[in-house]
Amino acid sequence: MAILEVKGLGKDFGGLRVLDDISFSLAEGTVTGLIGPNGAGKSTLVNLIAGSDRPTRGEIYFFSRPLHKLPSWRIARLGLARTFQITRIFKDLTLRENVRLAAWTIGMRGQKLEAEVDRLLALTELADKAAVLSNDLTLPDQKRLQLARALALQPKLLLLDEVMAGLNPVELDKAILLLNRLRQQGITMLVIEHLMRVIMNISDRVIVLHQGQLIADGQPSEVVGLSQVQEAYLGSRYVKSKAAEMEVSGLGGMLNAGNQES
Repeated sequence: MAILEVKGLGKDFGGLRVLDDISFSLAEGTVTGLIGPNGAGKSTLVNLIAGSDRPTRGEIYFFSRPLHKLPSWRIARLGLARTFQITRIFKDLTLRENVRLAAWTIGMRGQKLEAEVDRLLALTELADKAAVLSNDLTLPDQKRLQLARALALQPKLLLLDEVMAGLNPVELDKAILLLNRLRQQGITMLVIEHLMRVIMNISDRVIVLHQGQLIADGQPSEVVGLSQVQEAYLGSRYVKSKAAEMEVSGLGGMLNAGNQES
């Protein structure tokens, strides 16, 4: 069953076309990686799905219900949560207060609320920092807190915008394990990520954007081998050289170094 359907989606900012005729659907319970070079339109696409911005053209459906005219808070209450590339947390609140507030917004109260906050802080390995002010967190911990807050909304679909950025190799391994556990719990995910190591380990499918257009959609191992994907990341002249052909076979390693804004 399709949990999300995007049909002919387009977005213009003034005279600049940022997204053009984007169409795809997400099957319930799957993890889809969303990749592409800087400026490809990845974060804009997530903003449109989550209701942070309105599309210029096209339609978005969540369990067959139209989303493209709803405000973000109503979309969140339907079961769609997201994290942000630039972390957005209440820095004058503790970690526990941040997660509690998110759970409270969906009507959770009393002992059930406190138990859920405990569970999510433990799940994201933040339990020992529950009383710490969020302003005092490292960037990786802020990203984990964003994830805990998003999970407190009990989402059916989770949109993750570079949740792995800034993590060291050990933290990356832990984050991959966490996302795989969420997949086992049946949470559908659309994950923006530059790190191909992450994409290859968690994704059932990969969608590639380039210059606002969808240029590839398929299984991870197939997508990274496509010439149009290699050219989007490495450039056509680089791909055509013999030296480049050797490097392209390790495209994941090349992209692993990319960790910039979408």
